[in-house]
Amino acid sequence: MFLQLLLFFFTLTVANGLNKLVALPLSITSRLESTNFYRYKNESFSFTNIPTSEDSNSEQNELFISQDASFLSYTTEFTSIIGLNPNLKLIEQRLTSIPFAHEGGAYIPETNEVWFTANQLPRQNTNIYSINLQTNQINLLNIQPPIITPNGINYFDGYAYVCSQGNKTTPAAIYAVNPTTYYSRLIVNSWFGYRLNSPNDVTFSTRISQKKFMWFTDPQVAFMQGFSGVPQYQSTVFRYDMLTSELRPVITDLIIPNGIAFNRDETILYVSDTSPDTDVSIVYAYDLTKDGLPINRRIFSVSSFGIPDGIKIDRNDRVWIAEGDGINLRDRNGTLLGVILGYGIGTNGLISNFALVKNIVIILGQESVWRLDLAIDVL
Repeated sequence: MFLQLLLFFFTLTVANGLNKLVALPLSITSRLESTNFYRYKNESFSFTNIPTSEDSNSEQNELFISQDASFLSYTTEFTSIIGLNPNLKLIEQRLTSIPFAHEGGAYIPETNEVWFTANQLPRQNTNIYSINLQTNQINLLNIQPPIITPNGINYFDGYAYVCSQGNKTTPAAIYAVNPTTYYSRLIVNSWFGYRLNSPNDVTFSTRISQKKFMWFTDPQVAFMQGFSGVPQYQSTVFRYDMLTSELRPVITDLIIPNGIAFNRDETILYVSDTSPDTDVSIVYAYDLTKDGLPINRRIFSVSSFGIPDGIKIDRNDRVWIAEGDGINLRDRNGTLLGVILGYGIGTNGLISNFALVKNIVIILGQESVWRLDLAIDVL
């Protein structure tokens, strides 16, 4: 027990370079002894500037040591999940001009694979990939009909549901894909004749009102990035009834709704709002009425760097969020436990999404895919 406390309250460095783990007290995030510190908005917390002339060597050393770390732990709980000797493994690396691993991160149990999608930039594509968790082999899937500009993916009731952002000729939509035949079928592409904006992420519920609902975020990102027509309605979070096919707007006051997920018993809905131009980088939590409508919006977390994108919930209702500095792990109350840092994972350190499978984290690093085997099962 004494050793655990020692590791928590003092900076701990494990291994070197890529798999370096640094433990810091959570108090350093809110109190610095220096009176002349400054952090630039384009840099993460570890790069906070503390002048060397001041009597703040301890803080300066702690933050400096963390600058080349892969894991930043603020609690013993995070360290117990990651393990004292974490090992990030590079599965595949491509040119920085080919950001093939951007979104998705859905586990497909029939094939023991994780599916993910490519970034639509620098050009649109129909690329959906799989990584076999037994062999770590990555394959480009031959999905027919092809899905234009695929984005978020989730698995439900035997199918992979894929968000399609569409383009100026093909409407944005959500498709269900058979994971063994790769046949895709249209689920939804319109709300009362209006084209969807650009579905970004999707999740499901089965306990609310004892019905099967599909929930998805539908921001105006495709228009903002110049590959779709003028939006016909505001950015929206929709709820789709899997039995009756009713599509209902349930949240309409977010700027750019992005990631979406439920806690384990489906009593709390998490939605990220991501607008770099207005400095909005918030994950909101909502309660649900008995009829399945989000209420009681409150701030769950605010990203200190970049924007929050993909959200995953583990079996203990811890919330994993892909943010500007990496994958931030928080407990159910929003307290930050630690960060899987993105510095050495991609050229710009960006992790938009990832997958959780038992004790495995598949990390989508834009032009690279990484695997991290945790010390314990989280799903």
